[in-house]
Amino acid sequence: MQVSTEKKEGVQHLLTVTVPAEDVKKAYDASFRKYAKNAKVDGFRKGHIPTKVLESQFGGQIYSDAYDSLINKTIGKAIEESKLEVVGYPRVEVKKASFKNDEEFVYEATVEVNPELELKPFEELKLKNIKAEVTDADVEKMIENLRKQQGKWQVKDDAVVGQGTRASIDFLGRSEGVEFEGGKAENFTLTVGETQMIPGFTEQIEGHKAGDKFTIQVKFPEEYHAENLKGKDAEFDITVNSVSELVLPEVNEDFVKIFGVKDGSIDTFKADLRKNMDRELSRSVYVKTRQNLFDALIAQYGEFAVPQAYIDAEVERLAKNFEMQMKAYGMTKLPASFKKEEMFKDESVKAARLGIIVRKIILDLGCTKPSDSYVDAQLNQIAGAYEDPAEVIAQLRKDKTQFENIQNAAIEAEVVAKVMEKAADGDETMSFDELVRAR
Repeated sequence: MQVSTEKKEGVQHLLTVTVPAEDVKKAYDASFRKYAKNAKVDGFRKGHIPTKVLESQFGGQIYSDAYDSLINKTIGKAIEESKLEVVGYPRVEVKKASFKNDEEFVYEATVEVNPELELKPFEELKLKNIKAEVTDADVEKMIENLRKQQGKWQVKDDAVVGQGTRASIDFLGRSEGVEFEGGKAENFTLTVGETQMIPGFTEQIEGHKAGDKFTIQVKFPEEYHAENLKGKDAEFDITVNSVSELVLPEVNEDFVKIFGVKDGSIDTFKADLRKNMDRELSRSVYVKTRQNLFDALIAQYGEFAVPQAYIDAEVERLAKNFEMQMKAYGMTKLPASFKKEEMFKDESVKAARLGIIVRKIILDLGCTKPSDSYVDAQLNQIAGAYEDPAEVIAQLRKDKTQFENIQNAAIEAEVVAKVMEKAADGDETMSFDELVRAR
């Protein structure tokens, strides 16, 4: 077998593989014998079909089987001889094949390899170390949010629709005088400041009270999902059925027991809450730091060719995450117009480039195996949210898949820390809200 290698565009290489005639004959004979033994033809006993009949009936399949056999037996050796570190599967094209004239078999295999990257100085990145702490005001704001979560909506006869209220409304929409799909509802719950409506819809209902009937004018956004309504003017007949206000519970013994404070102590509740917020803040600081670093690395290295196999893998990952998100919103079937390759094209290329850069850094820093201290930090971060952290850690260590994920996260965290030691250029102070919202 002879193998020649030619460098092509980007990360592609072309392997030309020539298989000797004697190996070609062996492959054809083996394929022929297999079909001669198993083929069925009317008028002939199985295993006793004449050669000419067999070739006439199954010639194409015999040849195809022989082609596949030759390629499967030689492609691995050809890649090994080329000394290329191939990524993904080769794309094969047969160039010369004749099983009747004792000729050699020639095929080309287009393969992809990792791009050759030269590591750039981390000092060029000039990133900020993020500094943040949980303040007393943050704790009080969190308590207020928890009160809202436990609050009860109560109908108020004299209340008007406004910020912090919830209205039950009927509406009927028309565009160009014609009712449209999805434009009608009864007893629709509109929570001001939370329910997402088209621009101007909620604002024109504010100030009204139960029993009011009126018509509002709106314009659908150009990017609206329904093609027939994009950029169109519309009017809605509105009836306000009722207006409710949120009544918040007092912060007392009964309230804090809802959140697992068995002794009913408000001080214990606040201490536990701060501890949880500290843990969440620590994670948020890391996530923000990591994202800043990854964005900076992508900008630093710019565009470069990446193997299609990496891009395809990222498309599948992103599409899977997207489908899970849609299912969480109740959409069990994606629309026919959904094309994952188009939707995630740019993002998948970006993610593939980042993966190559990070793998290069991991190798250069010698972080191919997770350090015990970083693994312990990952385990403690997860287990800290549970009542019995030691038991949780023990269970995580027993679960092979979860523990491998934790080890990978530990490697990533160590890489981020080591790069930031050289990339950091000053500090940036951020609030709890800024960091948590960023996630």
